[in-house]
Order: sequence, then C-alpha cells, then structure tokens
Amino acid sequence: MSNGHDILTLTIDNRPLQARRGTTILQAAQDNDIYIPTLCAHRDLAPFGGCRMCIVEVEGMRGFPTSCTTPVEQGMTVRTHTAQIQAVRQEVLQLILSEHTASCLICDEKDECKLFSVTVRKTGVTTGCRWCPNDGRCELQQVTEWLGLREIGYPIYYRGLPVEKNDPFYDRDYNLCILCGRCVRMCQEVRAAGTLAFCQRGRRTVIGPAFGRTHMEAGCEFCGACVSVCPTGALAEKAGKWDGKPDREAITTCPFCGVGCGIRLSIKENRVICSLPADDAPVNKGQLCVKGRFCVTELVHGPQRLARPYVKRHDRAVEIPWTEAIDLAAEKLSACSPENFGMVVSPNLSNEDLYIAQKFTRAALHSSHIDSSARTFYGAGFNAYMDLLRMAVPLADLSRASVIVCFGLDARFGRSVVGVELRRAMKRGAKIVTINPQPHNLSMMSEIWLQPTPGTEVDLLRSLVQLIAGNKARAKDDPQLANVAQLLSSASSPVLLVGPGFLQYDESPAILEAIVQLARTVGAGVLPLPAQNNLRGSILMGAYPELLPGGFSFSNLEKTAEVARLWGMDLPQCSCGWNSAMPSTGSKFGVLYLIGETLPRGNDGADFVIYQNIYPPDAVVDADLVLPAASFAEVDGTFTNGEGHVQRIAKAVNAPGEALPDWQILCRIAQKMGARGFDFPDARAVHEDISSLVPGFGGFEHASPGSGLSIGDGLFAVPQMKSTREGKADKSFPLILSVSVAEHVHRGFPIAQWVGGARTLFPEGIVEVNPVDAASAGIGQGDMVVATSRSFEKTWMAALRSDLPEGTLHVVVPQREAINPNPDYVRIRKADVQGH
Repeated sequence: MSNGHDILTLTIDNRPLQARRGTTILQAAQDNDIYIPTLCAHRDLAPFGGCRMCIVEVEGMRGFPTSCTTPVEQGMTVRTHTAQIQAVRQEVLQLILSEHTASCLICDEKDECKLFSVTVRKTGVTTGCRWCPNDGRCELQQVTEWLGLREIGYPIYYRGLPVEKNDPFYDRDYNLCILCGRCVRMCQEVRAAGTLAFCQRGRRTVIGPAFGRTHMEAGCEFCGACVSVCPTGALAEKAGKWDGKPDREAITTCPFCGVGCGIRLSIKENRVICSLPADDAPVNKGQLCVKGRFCVTELVHGPQRLARPYVKRHDRAVEIPWTEAIDLAAEKLSACSPENFGMVVSPNLSNEDLYIAQKFTRAALHSSHIDSSARTFYGAGFNAYMDLLRMAVPLADLSRASVIVCFGLDARFGRSVVGVELRRAMKRGAKIVTINPQPHNLSMMSEIWLQPTPGTEVDLLRSLVQLIAGNKARAKDDPQLANVAQLLSSASSPVLLVGPGFLQYDESPAILEAIVQLARTVGAGVLPLPAQNNLRGSILMGAYPELLPGGFSFSNLEKTAEVARLWGMDLPQCSCGWNSAMPSTGSKFGVLYLIGETLPRGNDGADFVIYQNIYPPDAVVDADLVLPAASFAEVDGTFTNGEGHVQRIAKAVNAPGEALPDWQILCRIAQKMGARGFDFPDARAVHEDISSLVPGFGGFEHASPGSGLSIGDGLFAVPQMKSTREGKADKSFPLILSVSVAEHVHRGFPIAQWVGGARTLFPEGIVEVNPVDAASAGIGQGDMVVATSRSFEKTWMAALRSDLPEGTLHVVVPQREAINPNPDYVRIRKADVQGH
C-alpha cells in the first residue's frame, strides 16, 4: 500500500488538488476533470510531447512545459489556459492544419452546413469534415473548436497522397495524418510488433512499414490498435466508416476463440458499428486480434441473417410463424424414438445454450445422442487435449515465465493477443522456443525454432523428454534440442503454449501426451489455446454422450444420481459409441437437430432435419425446418474460456426479425412436448440451474473465482488412431504434405464466408509449395495443383512460399474435409498436365 509521502498537493487553475507521486500534470488534470487539449497523448502510451497542444504555465519554471511529460511536484502551481498559452496553441495548431484538409474546421458556416447538408458524403479523397469518416469523432476537430480557431495564417500545403484501400479492414488517407505518432507508438510500445514507423523526412514524412513494403509483407497483424488511437480520420475502419458517433456501448466477451477477450461494442440505432477492446479486461488487457476487432460487425449484421422460421415445401423455403414452427418441431420430435434422434451443437454456443441442449436431449427426448463438432476437430487426441485443459494456467502467467515453449502456434492473426504477451515476455528477458514445421510469426522472436519434418514431431518430443531426464547420448544428435532441454531443465517458471498446429495429425494423441509428459517432467504450466471459444464450456455442460454437467463421466454413479435427483427423472443410458458429429459413420436418423452447426450439402443422414442457426444453411432445401437464432451480441449468458473462467456475455442489440436465443427455442419446444423443468424466464435462471450441478460455476454477473473451473473425471470414447502412412519419400512420392483443418469458424461457418476482409487472411483450399518444388513440377503462383498420395488425390490452388522448406507442402482444408493419412507422402502436378 502507498503511504502519505506518495500523495502530493498542487494547484491547477486555482483549484487545490492531490495527485500521486510520478503522475504527470496532464494525468492529474484529467483525473480532476480539468481539460487540457492534446493530440499525441493517450492513456495507453508513454508521454511523447510531440504536438505541443498540452503546454501549461508552471510557477518557477521557464517557458511552457508540456503537461504530458512533466511530473507533478509538491506545492506546484499550474495554469492551463492563459491568454499567452492559448495564443501559442493557436499558432501551433495553424501549422498543423496547414498540411491538413481544414476548410470545414475554420468555416463560419460549418454548423449550418452540418445541419442542412443532404448530399452524399462518401468521396474518394476527404476534402473537408463533412466528407470525413471521423466527422463528430475527430480529436483534431474538438481541439480546433475548443481553441476557437477561425483562420490559418500559413500557406496551405496539400500533400496529394493516394488513399490506401488495399488492406482488408481499414483505409489509410495520410493526407489527414498530423504525424502525432500515436499509431507508431502503439505498434511499437504496446503491441511490440514494430510494423509501423516514420518513413522519410521533413514534408515527405509518412507513416507505414519500412522499405516500401505492404502491411501484409511487413507482418501486420491487422489488430486495429493503430485505428483505435488515431485522433483524425487518417485511419478508418471499412465496415463502420460512415456510421458516425455511437449512441452507447456494451461490454461483452469475444466469441471467436478460447482466449476469451473482453470487448466493447459501439452501438448506434440498434446496430453494432464497431468492436473495441474492453478497457479493464483481465485477459486481453486492452488488446484484440483481427477477429475480435473487425469481424463482429459484419458477422452480426450480415444481410443474410435468419429472421423468421421457415419450412421446406416442394423444394422451396416457406416462412411460417413461431407457433407453427414449435408445433412442427414438437410433433416430429415426439414421434421420434430416442435411438433415432441426434443432436449436434456448436462449441461456440453459450454455457446456457449448451446446458439446455443436453438437458433437452436427455429429459425431453430420453436420449443421450448429443454431440459437438469439437469431437471431429480434436479427433483421437480429444482425451489428451482434455488432460491439457485440466492443467491450464492463466495467460497472465506468461508475465512471470522464464522459458516459454510454443507447440504448433502461429499468433499473427487468430491469437495476436497471445503474441503481444510473448513479445512482452521476450523484452523482459524470457526465452521463447517454438516447435512448428511451418513458417510462422513466432520464428522471428524465438530464441530457438525447432522445425521438424512433418510426421517426426513425436520422436522429437520424446527425445526432448529423454534429454531432460539425463540421456546425454541424444545431445550429440541434435545440439538445438539439447539447448532446449538445458533451458527447460534450468527454468524456474516454464510455460508451455499449445496451438492447433498438430491437432489433425494421425499421431496427435501421442504428440499431446508427450507435451503432458514434458510439462510434468519440468514442472511447467500449460496453456492450451482452443480454437473454439466455449470448448471448455461444452465439456462442463455435458454436451457429449459420455459426459454429465461438470464434465463428469456418465459412469460416475454418484454424479448420475445427483443429476437424476435434481431433474426428477431417470437418465437415459449413455450411448458412447454414437457420434452424430460425423454423419458419414452413423445410421440414418429419424430427426437430426443441428444447433449452431452447418448442414453438409446433399445430406441424407436423416428423415427430418431441424436446423437452428444465425445464417441459413448453404443448401437451403436440405433442411426441413429452419429456426432463426440470436447471435452472441443479442443474448445474455456466459462463456467459459480455455483457462476455465466463466465470462459474461451481455445483450447489446436486438436480434433481427423474430430470432430467439438458442436456449429459449429449445425450452419452448420442450414445453410443447410436455417436458418438465424447462420453464426458465431468462438466462440468469438457466445459469442458476447450472450452478446447482457444476461446482464453482459462480454467479451470473461475475467470472468464476480462483484459478478457473476444473473439469470432472469424464473421458471421451475416441477411435484408436494409428498412422496409415506407408513407406518413405521416394521418386514416386517425393514430398511430405501436412494438412490443417480451418479453425477460424463460428457456428459452423468459416468466418470468411460472412466477413469480406477475412478472406484475405484465412484462405482455405490453397496448398503452399516451395518455389523450387513448384518449378520442378512446372507450377506457378495461382495454378491448380493435383496432389496424389498412395491413399488420395486432391486438387488445390498453389501458393508459392520461399520460407517453406523444400520437400514439404501444407494446406488448410475446410472442417468436415478429413484427409488421411496426415501427414502423407505425395507428388504434385499442374492440373492440366496428364499424370503418370
């Protein structure tokens, strides 16, 4: 705790104030609602003193010091807006505006123009405030109005720079840039990415990547932190560029991965117009990745959102009222036997949705046939991944880690918040080790990059464990591996980060088990980073045939009896061999109920399909009954992140049309079927029901206490996979192909399907080839390539990557497109060239 010597007394504008020692004059003034204009200062950035707007007078001090860089002192007397200070500020502001589009800022008719202008404001180049996307939100505009500037006494210099519109999520008009440096400092100081810099000198100074590179080439993560701190309209988000100032804000949780970042939604006229990081979120600490920052608006308000129920009649979609939809669903479900029913739920749903879904299946249908698509994503390694989740430590532990080892992790786009923490740890002196066969962004910051040939990861990890255990013979074979073993052996607080890189490998169970063994050997904390935002919640809610709420095994008689007593019914027997998440392996169902999951085109796995989601299925006629669901931004509830913390989601806007929360739709159907225990008035009541079964689930408004919710003793019935890869690379099959399954998916759809900018960052079905291997096969950039193995033949578009090792290929395929063996030996040819 601080003592009295830490508190100083000073006077600002004749007001006696107190401030903590080390506080700047600007901070002290802002804490006491005293306005001092500034353009370069920001609460998240170190003092800069560049714009000179925040100058003040201090008794006993010569000149006009900048308040953002001057610390308070005992007895200090400060004046913030004397006539002399205002005159200097106006002079400096005129110099700034002489190189900025400023006609509207100093026009006498600006108020009337804004009030009565009815012309379309969107133009290629901003010529005044009425044509600027930041009109009404611009800090330069606010400062100009506060100072009352009415003319510019300097020659106007318009730089005539082209507007940069090629980036996926925001436009850059550096004619509006005042060179305050906020974006550069945010990129370098806070994000520690170093993508942006001041380029050239004098009047030619611009901001951007060095050496004339594009932002993609420079490794930009498109986190949007630069956009958030820009005080003018120089950086403008494409999706909300012309939406103006928001009416209100709402705090919620990002739904796009298991990190669980807090986000702040800006809302105008019942629309989310922008997504920003929540200021005090403990996980992301004021930062977001590209998905949380830029994908929310388009996903929530896409023009194809489902708004009303409809049925398939004569191969046409016919809208019907909710009463008829509920009646039809209840009729079909009541007539379906428990053995012929199947439900598949998304691990993107809220805890409340998932809990009601499994209760609906067991209590209303008397079936245990509920499953999640996470089963196919994690495959045979699901139980090993569960072990990692049970060992999970908070992301905050990276701030204390001495050695951090990352497995199959690329933190450029999907988990850039984790990348920020890694760069901060590196600056603090922590050693970063990355194990990944593919080129990735961590390779630049890591102390050691172990790049195994795909398919050799198990041997590498087992050798690492043996080295740590004292097998010195291994050290001679691989000096780099020996260095990693030495780092881990001597580390006081090691942490292991597990990304998705190896999850689809045939040997993923052995890889994950080796990571578990390594963690136990060196006493490391483990942080798995699930692709699904509520994977842990799906386990804790019991949304699998083998699991009960709390993640307990169905064979746990004590827990089974507890659930039965609270629900007032006998639970149906567990059907652990059933798996509707993979329809191709199951029998034909009477009714298949999909919640937040897509329907495969041409599906013939059920007589009647109920499809419940926020967007329509790709093949409309394949769903017999379509029910419109509300998105995460339109409901109250909770998620459980990968660390095990229960996080609040709050309704920010109304759902389109007649869309309803998933849990509420299920409750209405269950009540129509005559089932008891589904009369919940709101999500809070569902949450309380969960709390009676899940230890430590906590209250509705606050995150669970302690280190996070633990998972019970449940295990999955997973197939015993063994790699079917044959032989070795030879002349017939000279290349090794590794396959990843798309992880940037929300409620069954690739995010890129509904968010335009995401298509650039998250491509699917593109095989990466080293230029040497491509030249040998006569393949160029963008050519269609046929990859042939002993087991399969696939055609993909080629992308040439010089940083990919020769002899290796990599491709990301859509979910549900399983390719085995993985990795496998292949040969390639151009699609229009006859194979041999």
